[in-house]
Amino acid sequence: MQWWIYAVLTMVLFGITNFLLKVAGEGGMDSVFAANLIWLSAGAVGLIFLIYGIYTGRFQKEWNESRFLITLPIIAGITLALGMYFIKKAVTLGEAGPSVAIASSNALIVAFLAYLFLGEGLSATKIGGMFLIIMGIVIMALL
Repeated sequence: MQWWIYAVLTMVLFGITNFLLKVAGEGGMDSVFAANLIWLSAGAVGLIFLIYGIYTGRFQKEWNESRFLITLPIIAGITLALGMYFIKKAVTLGEAGPSVAIASSNALIVAFLAYLFLGEGLSATKIGGMFLIIMGIVIMALL
């Protein structure tokens, strides 16, 4: 499958996730309780893939070949969990659209970090696109 199909599927799934969080918050669900349910749900999916990885031998192969690199997804999981907690608070306390727009602009951080640490280029077109994203977020948040 093409990379952009995965990106579109992610956009749709994250959109559904954030909408469901907004509905739960509007219904009065406690933010910490909702975040715990998210973490448990994600953990269940992770456990399924871990069992699959052990069964196929993929986990042992990765563990033996890249022990240092394994720490990176663990740290990413921690930042994801914290991010899910903060987005839950944001959509519960504020408007869903601007909250999610700000949170979803993480592509700017990814592009910047990839430029700094991986040497990925930022063309004038990409910089212009990021500027438009920032302006869109500012307009959504202020109006």
